[in-house]
Amino acid sequence: MPIKKISKFIAFTALFLIPIFPLIVANSYFFPFITGKAFYFRILVELALASWIILAFYEAKYRPRLSPILVGVTIFTFVALLADLLGVNPLRSFWSNFERMEGWITIIHLLAFFLVTTSLFGHGEEGRRNWHHWINFSLFIALIVALYGLGQLLGWFDIHQGSSRIDASLGNAAYMAVYMLMHAGLATYMYFAARVKKSFSSWYKIVYPFLALLFAFEVFQTATRGTILGLIGGVLLSLFLYALLAGPKARKSRLYAGGIIVLVVILGLVFWFNRSSSFVQNSEVLNRLATISLNEAKTQARGYIWPMALKGAMERPLLGWGQENFNYIFNANYDPRMYNQEQWFDRAHSVYLDWLVAGGIIGLVSYLSLYFLLLFALWRSSLAISEKSVLTGLLVGYFIHNIFVFDNLASYVLFFALLGFVHSLRESGQKIFSTKQFSNDAVEYVVTPIVLVLLISSMYFLQIRVIQANTRLIYAVASCNEPVKASAAYFEKALAVDSYTANQEAREQVFSCVMRVFSSQGVPGPTMQAFLNLSSAAVEAQVAATPRDARLYMLAGSMFHRIGQYEEARTLLEKANVLSPGKQSIQLELAATYLNLGLTDKMLPLLEQAYEAVPDSYSARFAYATGLVITGQEKEARAKFNDDPGIFETTQMAQAYLSLKQYDKAIAIYEKSIKDNPTDVDARLMLAKIYYTAGQISKAVSTMQSIAKDRPELKEQVEAIIKEIQK
Repeated sequence: MPIKKISKFIAFTALFLIPIFPLIVANSYFFPFITGKAFYFRILVELALASWIILAFYEAKYRPRLSPILVGVTIFTFVALLADLLGVNPLRSFWSNFERMEGWITIIHLLAFFLVTTSLFGHGEEGRRNWHHWINFSLFIALIVALYGLGQLLGWFDIHQGSSRIDASLGNAAYMAVYMLMHAGLATYMYFAARVKKSFSSWYKIVYPFLALLFAFEVFQTATRGTILGLIGGVLLSLFLYALLAGPKARKSRLYAGGIIVLVVILGLVFWFNRSSSFVQNSEVLNRLATISLNEAKTQARGYIWPMALKGAMERPLLGWGQENFNYIFNANYDPRMYNQEQWFDRAHSVYLDWLVAGGIIGLVSYLSLYFLLLFALWRSSLAISEKSVLTGLLVGYFIHNIFVFDNLASYVLFFALLGFVHSLRESGQKIFSTKQFSNDAVEYVVTPIVLVLLISSMYFLQIRVIQANTRLIYAVASCNEPVKASAAYFEKALAVDSYTANQEAREQVFSCVMRVFSSQGVPGPTMQAFLNLSSAAVEAQVAATPRDARLYMLAGSMFHRIGQYEEARTLLEKANVLSPGKQSIQLELAATYLNLGLTDKMLPLLEQAYEAVPDSYSARFAYATGLVITGQEKEARAKFNDDPGIFETTQMAQAYLSLKQYDKAIAIYEKSIKDNPTDVDARLMLAKIYYTAGQISKAVSTMQSIAKDRPELKEQVEAIIKEIQK
């Protein structure tokens, strides 16, 4: 088969396989819902791109056609690159990590996807026909995802986030929501497209409305409020545009559209005035919608992180911080009132704020221009008013969704597909990038070999090596489930790939595994030493890579603290506290390290600072009270915290009394605890230990005997312990 035909076949096949990516769940990969989809998409795009380049050298008709959308997408891509290169951490901005799999590497693949689809699918009627085939296949895949979601709703499949908010194979309710939103709009568009083209068989009458309603239903079942508002807003706008702009021949349809708008508004008002009813309160979806308010928003994560994002953006207003660098802003401006929420936000949870942070004003404007250019081209196209109205509503629904949620591959691909589709609608006036002709020999013997070498290199260095690091890492992490069998060599193999995408995650997993190894019995000494050496090397390497990342210092410091390396922990945690001065979790960890080093003069002011910042935090209150007790200020502690039994009668406080050798107080706490919960064997074992330490041997023995009486299966172990006590 000639190279030209092979290239065309591979390119079209790759493009039509791309919509399958939402079904990919790579359980053998780290972050299976994210990484598998991203690698699948990137590999197919690179295959399609390589094949398209060969075709473009063969024939001018396969070359890009200039349009405002193409210019806008290209400018956006290179503005993002410039912002990333000039940002805080260019490597992170370019490569991202396994949890997100975004960065500029994803943006450039989206540009390649746009170029290849628009060039190969053609323009005018041909382009529209090819895009309709692609959209239909994407709708078929979305139906499979939706059926998975229905299975979760019916209890046939587990919901991966552990709640009632369906997420199907996307693994995240918000990702599922926007994916369903986009396909609800596309199904509606295909319904009207079929009507306009007079190809409106009974099949179309049933399938497209069914799909649109099913996908819309599943948007609601994700309980993602921003997306639900986007769906409602998009539908209302579509109906309004159609009612306003449709011709006189569509008078009846326009009246229907207006009537639906009125009905939706009435239903919305009825819902709002009955938002306190039991019917609403007993439905998670309706209850989440009913609780939308400015006061609620202020106490949710977005109420804290949006102001942080704006503040950070003003520090670097033109080109921002680069992608993947919001964590620096979050850590430096951390609000202590977030003590009971996520501690390591890496997104502003708004696409527009994320791009303002990542790319500054220039980056945000270049991103927003894509919406404007798409709408401009859409309304200049030959599509019918019904089609234009639906696609406008879809875009606005997506725009509203993006106010509250950050983008992901499931939405990015569909957005760029929508850009490509509208770009391809123009019948004429799009100038081909170049009409220069190349000989077949030049293409076959020069261009094709070069493209193949570049493709293989790209596949290996950009994908295969990163996949290799990913699979090695998950194998290493799995080995830590049995610490006795864990081996530092597994992590060394993952880190030996030296993939920036993998390195930080691998090093953080090293810290986690080290704590398991050191807290387990029976781990050989050489294994523990190997992990200790590896952890030290991991800290050194990650400090060199991200010297301003408070997360690194906190996680590494906590690891050293847990394994008794207090001086190393102190150095790292003090740095974390400087980089994120308001974070209670860091302050409490550092205070515990000071205590273990005997630096109570440094511990107490830190605990007081953590408590004073947010007195409502139980962790801070308890830690401060314990600090006062340990430093001999129990009277002051009891006065300050009103003798709170939730603090002073806990087994955790008993440990503080034990450290002070105030055995009577520790005994009183455990005796009360056992009285409240007589079946708590661990508490009775601890009480027996305290009795023994306090020299009350007879009470220790009688406590152990009571355990044997209540738990006959433990009789042998108890008798052995009693013999040791009585020696």
